[in-house]
Amino acid sequence: MTGRDRGESGLLYTRDGSRTDAADARAGGRAMERSTPADGPARTPTLQEVATAAGVSLATASNALSGRRGVSVALRERVLEAAAGLGYSRGGGSRSRSRTDRVTVGIVLPDVRNPAYAELAHAFEQEGTARDWSIVLASSGYEPDQELDVLETLVQTADGIIVSPSRPPRSGLHRLAASPVPIVTCDEPADSLLIAGSVRSDNFGGGRAAAHHLVDAGGTRFGLVGGHGYLPSTQERRDGFLAGLADRGVPASAVTIAGSLYGMDGGQAGMAELLEEAPDVDAVFALSDMQAIGALFEAQQAGRSIPGDLLLCGYDGIGWTQRLSPTITTIRQDWPGIAARALELLDEAMNGANPSAYGSARVLAVSLVEGESTRRP
Repeated sequence: MTGRDRGESGLLYTRDGSRTDAADARAGGRAMERSTPADGPARTPTLQEVATAAGVSLATASNALSGRRGVSVALRERVLEAAAGLGYSRGGGSRSRSRTDRVTVGIVLPDVRNPAYAELAHAFEQEGTARDWSIVLASSGYEPDQELDVLETLVQTADGIIVSPSRPPRSGLHRLAASPVPIVTCDEPADSLLIAGSVRSDNFGGGRAAAHHLVDAGGTRFGLVGGHGYLPSTQERRDGFLAGLADRGVPASAVTIAGSLYGMDGGQAGMAELLEEAPDVDAVFALSDMQAIGALFEAQQAGRSIPGDLLLCGYDGIGWTQRLSPTITTIRQDWPGIAARALELLDEAMNGANPSAYGSARVLAVSLVEGESTRRP
């Protein structure tokens, strides 16, 4: 998922549709900090201290506070009483958990207006509902500073955080990794062992599958739209595509790479650049579906028939690709699977998973959905 259509950034969205500005929320947190007595803030009690006070194991204390099944009512009450007596807050921040609180998870995505991220956000909401968790959705706008602003707000209020990191540098994410709130990355790889884990699609394998399909469909002169993008997922798809062409005997030097901008406009600009630099191109892989849609529009405006003159394949598997004429062949990501695996990793981290498991990566398979854009008579 690499399409970029900038929306409102630095905003937090809850499932009930309410919104708050992250900077305002942080300002509120700072105001609370300034009201701390002059002799300094009290030390935040740890989960281990709660477990010791209740006379249970660390895992049992965590399960009781998370509301997980398998803990007796009496044991849960004992843990809750110990936590209340110590002033323990599961989120590690300024709020305190009551017995009726649900687990709160913050989800930070680059742009919730992008259809690909919208599908991922919906998958998180569905999975969160199934777990009876409260999901807080936030948009970073692809800006590292705004991403950090949102993350610092969520660290004060959430039990766990899942983030699709924005462009490098990610020093802010590294700094927050040491917080008591576990963080899982999705879509983009985790680059810190302090992150609880990462979940992403097999971008390299998806790019390779796209190359094989375009060659098998009759492509001979290849173009790549969006190949100069900066996100690791983009680079993995590009490298996989070049490897897939090499599998079929096509050298990288025979491929024209155009475009660095994301989103539909980026795809349109990339296709225009491609047609100018390599007018004989007859097979194009766009590194996101939004780029593929823009590329389709540009090719049609230039008088190119798809798939007659030009084969086209996208990446993400958004619904829009199947509502156009022609429908667009795409590499589909497993959005429900990404959401489920990310929440599983976060659940394990919130419930005392072995620290040696931190930094683990789960890579999910993708699938090719053939559309009319690569199906010649």
